[in-house]
Amino acid sequence: MNDTAPTDRQEPRLSVGVISAGAVGTAVAESLLRAGHHVHGVVARSAPSRENARARLPGVAVHGGSDAEIAEVAQAALVVLAVPDPQLPGVVEQVARTVRAGQIVVHTAGALGCEVLQPVTDTGALPLALHPAMTFRGRPEDTDNLAGCAWGVTTDSETGTAVAELLVASMGGIAVPVAEEQRTVYHAAMAHGANHVVTQIVEALRMLDFALGSEDTDATAAAEDPRSALLLRRILPAAVTGVLESRTAALTGPTARDDAATVLRHLAALGEIGTHAGEHGGLAASYRQDALRTARAVGSLNVERALDQP
Repeated sequence: MNDTAPTDRQEPRLSVGVISAGAVGTAVAESLLRAGHHVHGVVARSAPSRENARARLPGVAVHGGSDAEIAEVAQAALVVLAVPDPQLPGVVEQVARTVRAGQIVVHTAGALGCEVLQPVTDTGALPLALHPAMTFRGRPEDTDNLAGCAWGVTTDSETGTAVAELLVASMGGIAVPVAEEQRTVYHAAMAHGANHVVTQIVEALRMLDFALGSEDTDATAAAEDPRSALLLRRILPAAVTGVLESRTAALTGPTARDDAATVLRHLAALGEIGTHAGEHGGLAASYRQDALRTARAVGSLNVERALDQP
């Protein structure tokens, strides 16, 4: 038997420490584990985060976040800073007291590039800004979603670019370069596309809850009907796929057809539903605003003129 024969088993390639193991940090740590890296410790400041990390990262030391524990986790070859954007500068300063030349320090904040990592760069560590273009809910499927996910990557050197591409590829991701000065616009696009659409879909669900049988004229009092989600479950992914493939050419519906009469009927019906607190005029106002923006984007002049009326 040849003891040197290759096997499918992949040895760990980097020691990894993660600060902190919230929804993003735990998913990234789990993804790195799956890739064959050795996660030797994570910092999780809250009790729920520690419980979740222990469940999903078996065998990994989970620390509470004292200065000594952070210093210990930051001894790894790869240090991942997965803290919220406002906390990042302070954590970078703290980690800079521990890291040394030859280490890799990554942050996952979307709106920030390598500049925020300057204190660790000054130690000789390699700075990387790697933002997974994904939503995280603190669930095991978060890690599955990272397979095939694009990452917004910002580096300050050719070496950093090469290392970033290897790291992202090891997790099954795709590295997309983002210039340092464009990180904020990049992150705004992520928030607008993935976060604000949630508000719009929730409004559509409220409309459907009402249409499917609520006796109340206020959409906020209508019971959540599972059929509402059922009605949107296939059309929404199809719409997203269409727009990602062909942008506004994928648009359908009355605004795209320049059918002003139908749009106005929609508004009249929605005006009967009542006003939800904080929605600045209710569902009808939200629909009007989005329809008008859409009409202007695709040149539906009849709809635009009808909605421009006081």
